[in-house]
Amino acid sequence: MSFCQVDYETDFNIRGFIRCLAVLSHVPVQDVIPAYEELLNDMPNDEKVQDVVLYFERTYIRGRRLPGRGENYAPAIFPMDSWNQYTAAGDGIARTTNSVEGWHYSLQSIFMCQHPNIWSFLTGLERDCHLNRAAYLQAVTGQISVGRKKYRDLKERVTRAVAGYGAVDRPTYLRAIVHLSHE
Repeated sequence: MSFCQVDYETDFNIRGFIRCLAVLSHVPVQDVIPAYEELLNDMPNDEKVQDVVLYFERTYIRGRRLPGRGENYAPAIFPMDSWNQYTAAGDGIARTTNSVEGWHYSLQSIFMCQHPNIWSFLTGLERDCHLNRAAYLQAVTGQISVGRKKYRDLKERVTRAVAGYGAVDRPTYLRAIVHLSHE
């Protein structure tokens, strides 16, 4: 039995729990496993959710359980250091690759084609550098504000929430970050 989009969209408990799994990236690396185990205590009793949890655990948390006795696990496919964003979120650094995607889109619009020749590529890069330098100087001198207000406010709220880690219990912290991320 596999996880279904309909279950995610219609069941508030399942949706909230799955979102909390993703928000584990905003917990300090040394606290991810304890936070994950606390989160499992609130897991909805659904076989499909258990499949998602098993996948998440093998891929991001512990890896596959090794044969033999005891709690022996292989390394996770993606080590926690590679996906954890606690420090970056606390520092107010971008949480997504939207800025890279935006830059890539702007380059395509500058070149007016998917595959430019070397001369139009270099000319386009030079033009993009001048535009970025001008925007940077305007932002530094306060002539324009960088980013949309909606995203600046969200970044500030996430930074404050991450700075407050430890002030409340972990499940409450995870739900707060979920709430900020999905408003």
